[in-house]
Amino acid sequence: MIQVLINSIDMSDQLSWEDFEVEQAITNEVDTARFEYRKYGDRTYTPAINDEVEIFEGANKIFGGYIMNIEESNISGANGLIFRVTATDYGAMLGGILVAQAYESQTIGEIIIDIISNYAPAFTTTNVFSNFAVTKIAFNEISITDCIKKLAEIVKYDWYVDEDKDIHFFPKMTNSAPYDLTDTSGNYIAETLTRNIDGTQIVNQVKVRGGEGDGDTYTGVITVQGNDTAIFNLPYKFSNLTIELDIGAGYVSKTVGQDFDDTFSTHDCLQNFQEKQIKFPSVLADGDKIRYSGNPKVPIKVVVTNSGSVSQFGLKEKIINDATIIDMATARKRAKAEILAYQYGSNEINFETYSSGIRAGMVINLTSDKRDSSDNYVINRVTFRALSPDSFYYEVSAITTNKLQLIELLQKLAAPKQNDIDESIIAEPLFTDLLDIEVAELIRKVAPYLDQVDLESDETIHKDPLGAGVEPIWVLGPYVPTSASDPKRVGLLDNSLKLY
Repeated sequence: MIQVLINSIDMSDQLSWEDFEVEQAITNEVDTARFEYRKYGDRTYTPAINDEVEIFEGANKIFGGYIMNIEESNISGANGLIFRVTATDYGAMLGGILVAQAYESQTIGEIIIDIISNYAPAFTTTNVFSNFAVTKIAFNEISITDCIKKLAEIVKYDWYVDEDKDIHFFPKMTNSAPYDLTDTSGNYIAETLTRNIDGTQIVNQVKVRGGEGDGDTYTGVITVQGNDTAIFNLPYKFSNLTIELDIGAGYVSKTVGQDFDDTFSTHDCLQNFQEKQIKFPSVLADGDKIRYSGNPKVPIKVVVTNSGSVSQFGLKEKIINDATIIDMATARKRAKAEILAYQYGSNEINFETYSSGIRAGMVINLTSDKRDSSDNYVINRVTFRALSPDSFYYEVSAITTNKLQLIELLQKLAAPKQNDIDESIIAEPLFTDLLDIEVAELIRKVAPYLDQVDLESDETIHKDPLGAGVEPIWVLGPYVPTSASDPKRVGLLDNSLKLY
């Protein structure tokens, strides 16, 4: 039985099964589900972006994701709408989250777990397995999907996000299909099986050109010439740089900071990594000695050759440019994996079947006497098509491992190029919270009222304080009497005052 839930509501009986399909791409690609829904009569549901879609084949969940595209049109001759809906699986969410992080001396499994924990906590990593240690790797604002792809390329692993948001990371060719194909197995429609054999992609010598890695520890001494220099050139770009200064009493260790990131208030000297310089807060004296030590940055270059394949097919070379590879061990691992993937050419098969249980990424074997063949293939695409409302039939495409690697490489070349990252870059996470804020304002209107109050005041009147018949002493103004008994008063011209 086929069951389709949209936002946890069973919509199975409202979909057009003639156009219903689920397509599982190779495991690290996005799966899609497509269906048609007609809204008319008493149907009230309207598809919306980000509605959750879950699809079951019996008790087995075969798809989980969100609606990402809706094509809407009118029903001819009726009052209704047709919605052609496309949903993408949960894994598509990882393509929209960027990572800016560098890792050192950690396993690939630990790196994936840390990325998911910090950047996508809604996902789990129960089925992530890899103990391969990476000396150094850096991600400069690339998606989680591309981070995992890069890690998978290093060890030639496969990965996918399942229908419950758990990440599976595992060696290629280890996830076996529940059945294989033979001339008499009866688990595929015989007339639909086709095979294409391609020897154009054989490679037996791989050159890996990576970024800059740490070389062996190098130590040198600079003797100061003159008394006017505070900046000194180093012979290489150094990681793990240490500085000791001898001003005549023996070498003393100095703390080293990064130029433009640190200051002399907290460090004795500053390293300019790109310019290969060391700076001091003030000039040093003639004859002072600077002893430096660290790991010089050296170009990562590796060449791996399969001499047996060269003898059989002639020299077939391939070069890989990947600046994120910054140690020799990872470069050698990458080159060996490429040799293993490409040394025998590639085959591709296609068939249709009614037998369930297969998914993209599984390994299926074709053993055929009439084809004189016995080979393993990786299923890179499975399309579930509704045979009826209760059952599917399946269109399957499978390729050999080297063909799979060729497809992944072409996808990588077509992707936008990412900027390299160096040790002087600091990733600063910035967050913008866009919210609509509603502000409620309460205005209280108070009715006016009459407030009547009786006021009382006291008044003291001094009448003729000088006594009867006493003439005041007239003075020019302005003047303020100092007390009630002060005899001075301001006079008026032509009245109490006369001019002589």
